[in-house]
Amino acid sequence: MVLRRAEQHQFYMELTPLLFYFGAMVLRQAKCNSVCSSESITLVQSFLSNFSKLQNCSRSTLRCFEMEMIVLVGETGQISTLPKRLNSLSRQLSDKFEHCPQCEVYKEEKAEEFLKTLLHILGIMCSSSNSSKR
Repeated sequence: MVLRRAEQHQFYMELTPLLFYFGAMVLRQAKCNSVCSSESITLVQSFLSNFSKLQNCSRSTLRCFEMEMIVLVGETGQISTLPKRLNSLSRQLSDKFEHCPQCEVYKEEKAEEFLKTLLHILGIMCSSSNSSKR
């Protein structure tokens, strides 16, 4: 396939900013003395704090997701067994902390983000339960 001159020009115009960005990121990493950037460290720390809350308040966290799923299912008018499954799963778990955060403490998200977060949390729970069985 041969690109015409105008198409080549357009291709290079779209590719150039990407290459500059890639070069800037490589130079930034090379210039830094530490292996991790401060953004990476902050991201990992926030993830770990959320993960420890999840591990310590797993039952109440899933109950919050269950209640929100009931609302979402009711608003969309669809039939779903997910709230019942979350309920049976949360009954099998226990909270390690005596006072876990109430559902109102968690920020409201769009439905897509909410479901992504739920999927991520369930994935973490599955992987941690599988690794503890070994």
